[in-house]
Amino acid sequence: MRTKYGLVLFTDSFGSGASGREVFEWSLEYVREAERHGWHEAWTTEHHFNSRAQNPSALAMAAFLLGRTNLGVGTAVCVLPNHHPLALAEQAAVLQHLSGDRFTLGVGRGQPLVDLEIFGTGLAGFRDIDESVALLDEALRQGHAKGSGERYHFDEVQIVPAPETSRAPFVLASSSPESARLAARHGLPVLLSPFVDVAAKRAVLDAHAAAAAESGHRLDPLDNIDSAYFAIADETPTARRLLTNGIAELNLQISREAVPLVSRPAPTAAQAFDEAAALADCHIAGDVAECRRQLADRVATLGVGRVLLMPEGAGSREAALRTIREAEKVFAD
Repeated sequence: MRTKYGLVLFTDSFGSGASGREVFEWSLEYVREAERHGWHEAWTTEHHFNSRAQNPSALAMAAFLLGRTNLGVGTAVCVLPNHHPLALAEQAAVLQHLSGDRFTLGVGRGQPLVDLEIFGTGLAGFRDIDESVALLDEALRQGHAKGSGERYHFDEVQIVPAPETSRAPFVLASSSPESARLAARHGLPVLLSPFVDVAAKRAVLDAHAAAAAESGHRLDPLDNIDSAYFAIADETPTARRLLTNGIAELNLQISREAVPLVSRPAPTAAQAFDEAAALADCHIAGDVAECRRQLADRVATLGVGRVLLMPEGAGSREAALRTIREAEKVFAD
């Protein structure tokens, strides 16, 4: 099976003061360019109350893109504590059917920010997503669900329209062996975090495989998905510098606007740069040949069937567009 490459959209304003409409037009341009230049999928994100990452609804944007492109479309991720799992199941079923099964639902616990308190159950919902995962899995796999846990209580209901049950119903974001084992117990593939290096990801996948076997599930490793920030430039040091500077600036602005549920000091510019530089080996950055090498090594080590890449981390619209366009040289067989 040929590896599939997905473009992740942050709907990033790059701190420019651009209007929401402009930012969404940029994202649509990225998707059009991705379809022209060898990408296979587009994935949308969910962020709240932040002028830097401007899309609060991964599902709404996914629905729009499914109608405007022939690419596969996924969510990376719908923040599970912000949504009732049956509401997610219903909407995912609609998108599966309307798209001819081009849609992939990705969910995760998100970050401990104020949106979890406003929309969900705060830190409790962030720390413990087991019940929500179980309900979402039951709803999408069986077409019905009953709430009998500590958080959700309701009689059995049918999911309408009936979900497509020919594949794993969704993918669970994972950055640790613990969350990978949760996915495995339900027979679910994992979406690996971009902020973990390849060796740590391999350990997560090993924990996932072991827990799946213990639970009696036979999972195809090709259903697992990797993710990484991505930049292409004429020279590898330039690409690495673009990502380090871009991620540092992104994290600085988000830290200024985001409201955490657990108080922590905001990083200084120097601290943000050092943290971004420490993550350099987690990402794909270089000239075309170096990016080809890094991707090939990563896919061989992890054995995943899909890789999601994030060009907006390069820090500007121009750098993101160049990377999207040049990527076809990286993806070529």
